[in-house]
Amino acid sequence: MIKGIYTTGSGMLPQMLRIEIIGNNLANMNTVGFKKDQLFTEILKKEQKSLASTNGVQGLPTIESIDFSEGSFQQTGNTLDFAISGDGFFTIETPQGIRYTRNGSFTLSLDGALVTKEGYPVLGTEGKIQLPDIQKLSQGDINVNETGEITIDKRQFGKFQLAAFDDMTVLKKDGSTNFRVEDGTKVRLASESNYKLHQGFLEESNVEGLDEMVVMIELSRNFESGQKSMQAQDETIERLLDLGRV
Repeated sequence: MIKGIYTTGSGMLPQMLRIEIIGNNLANMNTVGFKKDQLFTEILKKEQKSLASTNGVQGLPTIESIDFSEGSFQQTGNTLDFAISGDGFFTIETPQGIRYTRNGSFTLSLDGALVTKEGYPVLGTEGKIQLPDIQKLSQGDINVNETGEITIDKRQFGKFQLAAFDDMTVLKKDGSTNFRVEDGTKVRLASESNYKLHQGFLEESNVEGLDEMVVMIELSRNFESGQKSMQAQDETIERLLDLGRV
């Protein structure tokens, strides 16, 4: 009977984690460049045997992953907004090190550097992207083609350094829209044939609110059923103990 309570509780733990993950996804549904998290429960045959042969259950193994599917594009008309269709991440320099993002909402610093909303420099293939004569420059003068080349009056002033990864699992979240990799991880430049850069657009979150809410409701119901099951088993044990005292 006690094993039944442990088994029920073990099954509820991944549900709790999935509810937390879905809650975070929904909270970032309108965050530009956000990629939703997913959680899978994995039970291997050897683990099934182990669960059946032991008196206690330690919890079902889970795998957490990031869904890197592309979000829809929103046209903003802002010259310094960019969206990537296909492969690639913008490369930015933060105090904690190099980070990668699909959030292309940028601005210009006082000295003409292209930076994120947090003030982090955006990197090009030759270092920080720096635009000249910032006092005389208007946003309409800045043109970026599909390969990421930045031109002003037909003169090139840099090219976006779009990073790509053969194994997407190396990317770990660092905040809502930034990603980091471990030191020594292979990072390559995205191939121009595998992406297009769109000026005046932003990539929206890939969270589908309705789908997430449906799963949230189902998980909540299952979690509530588990609670009721544990309560019923606890009450049964209590009655058995009362009989033993007589």
